[in-house]
Amino acid sequence: MQQIEIGSLVYRKSYEKDVLFRVSDIIFNRGKKIIILKGVYVRLVADAEEDDLDILKGQEQIFGK
Repeated sequence: MQQIEIGSLVYRKSYEKDVLFRVSDIIFNRGKKIIILKGVYVRLVADAEEDDLDILKGQEQIFGK
């Protein structure tokens, strides 16, 4: 599996991949890795645990090609 890093494009599995996010920060809270997300097409800031995220692979998928 590809490593999640700042700048990665991701979806949240728990929300059925409804919003595309870019990783803006990675923090550790009580031993858990928390990923801070910013919406790409919607104005939204969220957080998620790493295991709730799927990394978008390839630019083709963004544009549906």
